[in-house]
Amino acid sequence: MNSISPLLSELDRITRRAGAIALDARKSLVRELKKDGSIVTNGDRAVEEYLRPELTALKSGSTVWGEEFGYEEEGAGGWWLVDPIDGTTNFAFGGPYWGVSIALAVEDRLKLASIYLPALDEMYLAELGQGSYLNGAPLTAIKPGPVKDEEIVSYCERLIRRYPNTSIPGRMRCSGAFVVDGTFTATQRFRGLIGMGEKLYDVAASILINQELGADVRYASGDAFLIADIKKDTKIDAPWLIFPKNSGFFI
Repeated sequence: MNSISPLLSELDRITRRAGAIALDARKSLVRELKKDGSIVTNGDRAVEEYLRPELTALKSGSTVWGEEFGYEEEGAGGWWLVDPIDGTTNFAFGGPYWGVSIALAVEDRLKLASIYLPALDEMYLAELGQGSYLNGAPLTAIKPGPVKDEEIVSYCERLIRRYPNTSIPGRMRCSGAFVVDGTFTATQRFRGLIGMGEKLYDVAASILINQELGADVRYASGDAFLIADIKKDTKIDAPWLIFPKNSGFFI
């Protein structure tokens, strides 16, 4: 596996700084409710305000789609997909399960990814074709095969409500932060995850990190999960998964 490139190293620096800004915002935290009932904090906004100019300077001609300050069309130099604080409710009430998520998409392909979990001091990085890393060390490929009954799979109650008669392998967990479920799958603390209802900026970094480890990323039906199909500002309506290859699981 190759070493971390200068571009990815710079993304590491920027993402760590974003995490530090979030931690600093906790000292004088302000919580508000969005129109959809979800929580936003001064930390979410401060992190995205920092990231936007940093990321567009890092990649010439790029634009940003971030959760807090909105959707921009993809630039000629690529598209930064940013969730400044994923797991805001956990963050807002003092929990450790939250993080900063950043990915770069170019022409419908994910090229770079970073996720920083400040409370755990875990930095995940990935570059297309170059592997994935945790705190600078290469991560091990995800072992293929079925999910065992005693292993953990991340999914939430809305999946059970929608598919009440579906048997899902493993033991159910939901951390309340996609960045945690995604990175815990990359480290195989979780054997896999099943998502539904996210937007592209929520999941892009986790997807690349796991794909670089050989994970099977697809819709639970078996259909291909294509970045080009979810580039609009809408939620992913169908269940999809990051599972080991050859898991044999479908809905």
